[in-house]
Amino acid sequence: MNRLTALLAATCLLHCAAALAQEDAAPGAGGNAAATPATDAAERPAPGMDLAQVVELLQAQQQALEQQKAQLAAQQQTLQQQKAELAAQQALLAQQESTLDAQRRRMEAQDQKIATLTGELDTLRTPDGSLAGGDATTVPVEILDQPVASPGAQGPQQRPEKADEQADQTSEAVAQAQQDDPTRALLEDFKGAWRLPGTNAALGIGGYVKSAMVYNFDPLEIPDRFIVGSIPVSSTSVQDAEAQSSLTADQSRINFDLREPTEYGVLRAFIEGDFAEDNGTFRLRHAFGQWNKITAGKTWSAFVDTQASPEEVDFEGLNGRINVRQTQLRVMPTLGHEYEFQFSMEDPNPQVQNGRGVTRFPDLVMTGRFNPRERLHTKAALLLRQVRAQRPADEGAGVEKDHGWGLSLSGRYRTPQFNEQDSVLFQLSYGNVIGRYVNDLSSVGNFDGIFNPDNGELELFDIFAGYVSYQHWWDPDTWGLKWLTRNQMRSNFTLGFVDVDNPGFVSGDAYKRTIRLSGNLFWSPTPRIDIGGEYLWGSRENEDGSDGDAKQVQFAVRYRF
Repeated sequence: MNRLTALLAATCLLHCAAALAQEDAAPGAGGNAAATPATDAAERPAPGMDLAQVVELLQAQQQALEQQKAQLAAQQQTLQQQKAELAAQQALLAQQESTLDAQRRRMEAQDQKIATLTGELDTLRTPDGSLAGGDATTVPVEILDQPVASPGAQGPQQRPEKADEQADQTSEAVAQAQQDDPTRALLEDFKGAWRLPGTNAALGIGGYVKSAMVYNFDPLEIPDRFIVGSIPVSSTSVQDAEAQSSLTADQSRINFDLREPTEYGVLRAFIEGDFAEDNGTFRLRHAFGQWNKITAGKTWSAFVDTQASPEEVDFEGLNGRINVRQTQLRVMPTLGHEYEFQFSMEDPNPQVQNGRGVTRFPDLVMTGRFNPRERLHTKAALLLRQVRAQRPADEGAGVEKDHGWGLSLSGRYRTPQFNEQDSVLFQLSYGNVIGRYVNDLSSVGNFDGIFNPDNGELELFDIFAGYVSYQHWWDPDTWGLKWLTRNQMRSNFTLGFVDVDNPGFVSGDAYKRTIRLSGNLFWSPTPRIDIGGEYLWGSRENEDGSDGDAKQVQFAVRYRF
């Protein structure tokens, strides 16, 4: 208001000054003493604005000035926002430049590492290249199977990197021990191998030394393992039978693995044996060759699922597990990372009661493996067989045959409810020609077929077998074991069964059913050492209803190399 008042006063003064100036100049204008009324009216300006009009004009000007100020303030606010956005973009650009610099340094380090490895490989390829302590690798190929056990989360308390690395190696060793499938090793890193001078081939030597101590609370035919089918039943029990114990290193094994990259895939030859025959005699376990997706030789049957096999101390293994190694020709096509199919022709080797097996046509196995998620592995397998056998000479020595089938469904599911590494494993198998493929029946023998003494015809056994197992990894922090690191201790709790539907003419002491329960604890202080203890209980029931049970405790130490 002060500014408005001053402006009004100044305007009034200007109007008064203008009027006085006009009056002073009128007498001397044009040299006339007086002017006519018409001339005076023409020379005067129009009457001045009154005070209300001046105030209205000043208010309009003040309003326009306020609008301009508001526009200026809005423009200043927009400018500040643009400045803030520019600063944010500059900060983001600086962060991206820092990330690019870090990636550039990593790439330079990798280039240097590649150059160093290339130089070492060039040295190894020369005839006089040193092989001491050298690691050989094959060309990278698609990985079909992931390790069964992987390290879990470290939790709030971070452990040293060395402990984490040891845990990773321990988990890999456990996975290898559980799968026990050398055909899978083709698709993994070839660690600890030596490159052969002057070639692209590499040779690896592996295996383990195992010492086992077994205590039998009840008598068994073979004291160093737990064959459920050999448990004496009440009708055939030995009077005053005593407990047995056994110490053995016959379960130790050694293998040789040769690999060479070719234009069409990796060429491989593998041979392995142990000393589990009588009196420590060397026994051939695996002897096969592989090239790309083709396997030929003796190894695990395609009907076996090594990825769903529980970890055990007992050398015999589960009674209801599909478990056989035999000569075969196998093709393994894959569809991406989720699907794998196997087609295999395998040695039939029929085992028949009161007769002799005759080999003519190979067993046919077709399997499909499906890994829809990282936690889940499933496998379905179909077995087609011709069981051919010759009757005893006193019964005419004629040859009879029959055809049959078998199905198996198995899998493994990692359960994160208790621990990221915990797993549930299972297998269910049914058919009338799977006798030699079921572990317990194969150990007892001759469950592919039997001759009917009344008509001489060959009859087959309907068999149902399986198991379920739970593996748990113990957290040392839960038990206050600060001297242990994660991924060193685990347990396996397993139930297995076998049920045989015998023909009506078999004797009362024929094998009818077995059940096996086991629980164990493993400790791996280093990735190459496994120390384990296991408790086992089993029962056998005969066709006439008589039964018997047995208990066993095992302790073993295994050193890998």
